[in-house]
Amino acid sequence: MKFIAVSEDPFHEIEYRSAGRGGEIRKVVLPFYKAIVDELPKGVSSYVITSDLQGREQNIKTNRLVGEVVAEELSLLSELGEIPSIGFVALAGDFYDHPNLHKVGGTGDVTDVWNAFAKEFNLVVGVLGNHDIIQEQHLASNTIVLDGNSDNCLGVRIGGVSGIVGRSGRNQRKSQQEFMSALAKVTNVKNDLILLHQGPKGTTNSQLGDSEITNHLLLKSKGIVAFGHRHWSKPFIEIGKNQVLNVDKRLYLVTTANA
Repeated sequence: MKFIAVSEDPFHEIEYRSAGRGGEIRKVVLPFYKAIVDELPKGVSSYVITSDLQGREQNIKTNRLVGEVVAEELSLLSELGEIPSIGFVALAGDFYDHPNLHKVGGTGDVTDVWNAFAKEFNLVVGVLGNHDIIQEQHLASNTIVLDGNSDNCLGVRIGGVSGIVGRSGRNQRKSQQEFMSALAKVTNVKNDLILLHQGPKGTTNSQLGDSEITNHLLLKSKGIVAFGHRHWSKPFIEIGKNQVLNVDKRLYLVTTANA
């Protein structure tokens, strides 16, 4: 599986509220893009990748995390025939924001987001971001959380590493050695898609990331790598034999040309 086209023009968008600096509440637009791949397994017309949806819906009374609203929106678009049926959803981390949006970078429970996607679609697979907490005992049975492992998702082989490199003891942090060891476990097997929260450093100074991840991908990996954590203005590049897609505050519907 490889990308043959990644759109720069959104086909849909939704607005939501997000915490800003100094207690400001920002209005944010989430763009939905299409990415075309050469092939998908039989029975899978499309799948979705997204990350870093840190905010709350516009409706202040219900005040749900925006990821819950996105799940419903995708289901509606599919029911209306505006997009192909979605086989699975791939989450690349960071889906929390404080209920009152008083502070940037809140850490909290995103179990409801995972379960909202699981309610609407056959399978949810993903990694956790450094602002995510989940209650595993309350996760829907059709969810898969990856961290240094891989799984077969409706015929698409997916591996992933949760968290970021950081100080031990903080939420979803690993030492550099721990992170690279987990990444090696994923790249040592053949995967169609690798999900990370923290991603590689890109080819320009504005494409922030971890240079050790970049070097590892250059030497040890081949395929599609999707990640968030840092927002790239140019989201799609190649690193060695890898097609690398930054999905921070973006949503991609991955499908084939004839779907």
